[in-house]
Amino acid sequence: MYAKFVRSFVIKNKKSPKIEKSTYHQIQASRKSRILFPNLREIYCDGRWEEICLLLSLRRVVILDDIFLNPSSPAIFTFINALPKICPDVQSLEAYANLPSSALRSVQKLQKLQYLGLEFDCEASQSSNIEHMTGISLLPNLRLLKLSRAIWSDSAMQKSLPTFYSPKAFSALQQLDIYASLESIANWLPSFISPNLTTFTAEIEVTWTDGDDDHEIPAKQLFYQLCDTLVKHARSPSSSLRTLLFIRKSSEVFLPTEVEAFQPLLGLHGLEILVFDIPLSDFDDQTLIKWAKAWSNLKTLKVRPSQGNSITLSGVISLLQLCRDLKNLVLAFDATKLDLIPEIPPTPSLRHGLKDWDISGSQVTPDTLGPVIAVLSWVFLDMWDVKCRGQVADEAASEVLLHSLERMADLPDRVLKG
Repeated sequence: MYAKFVRSFVIKNKKSPKIEKSTYHQIQASRKSRILFPNLREIYCDGRWEEICLLLSLRRVVILDDIFLNPSSPAIFTFINALPKICPDVQSLEAYANLPSSALRSVQKLQKLQYLGLEFDCEASQSSNIEHMTGISLLPNLRLLKLSRAIWSDSAMQKSLPTFYSPKAFSALQQLDIYASLESIANWLPSFISPNLTTFTAEIEVTWTDGDDDHEIPAKQLFYQLCDTLVKHARSPSSSLRTLLFIRKSSEVFLPTEVEAFQPLLGLHGLEILVFDIPLSDFDDQTLIKWAKAWSNLKTLKVRPSQGNSITLSGVISLLQLCRDLKNLVLAFDATKLDLIPEIPPTPSLRHGLKDWDISGSQVTPDTLGPVIAVLSWVFLDMWDVKCRGQVADEAASEVLLHSLERMADLPDRVLKG
């Protein structure tokens, strides 16, 4: 009676649900008319899949499989194999489970897929993976692809997804997200780049080694290779690449990477969103200004605070002068010495579009607190939201600075007129 109001199913039961005989016949009958659950769009299931195939008119399917707690049930594969027949219009499929070849061939038949999330199969052969990924690359409507390593995989994973090429590969792909080791991402990226790509996310995991460090490729070299690939495929005037995110996805120690490794990215003049959620080294005002000149269209810039970086308030002011469209900023500064703080010029407040600045990790001392607040008051007359989501260096200075920032944002005459 209320089936038409059902839009989502969340199934947590680890045991196969029992369906009454009358209900089963009703579902079977409705399969032909496709009227049961006419508005159903999503299924989330971390349990058994024996009866899920009975649900119709899906647009999104999410499969979360924990190999340690709940090894893959054959019913999951039966369900995926049945999708092209019972749910040909499915648009979003996230299958984070170790899928066999038959299931991957079924995925290739879902011609209306727009979003696809998959785990790598480390045990499959090179030729098998080439076949499956080539088939997936030809899906005509695929706009977002997320590839994730299997939770049980190791260094062998780097050989399980070889590079491949098809002139029509990923023709509609706009967003690519790869979660793997840095070496894997750098090696695989050329196969997944497309002319229409607007967003690329590298979710980088630190991998364990067996002590054979002599054969490891330095992170700087791998980042340079990765960035060079992005630039080569996005150098044309028609390039639509606008968003790059480098995300650290590991609790292990992630050593800082020299900013020189990202030098090729300076050729991507159309970047609007750039996120470095990884530690950087040798990051100073000169580098920041060079970046600002290359990426004058930036709207969001986020740089993870790292020890040894020497960005000053002078560098931040130059950034805002060069990137007038910048709205969101995560950037720490060093104000531990008075000579690092610029003098306030006898001019009106700086015009810019910044609306949110997270200064967590900044270095401020009681001696420099007053000059820092004076500079911020001059620079950010139109600033509503300066945040410090973490501590700055000195705890006492941090508390006063936070209070001053809140007071600055609340003053009604801080709105820039004109």
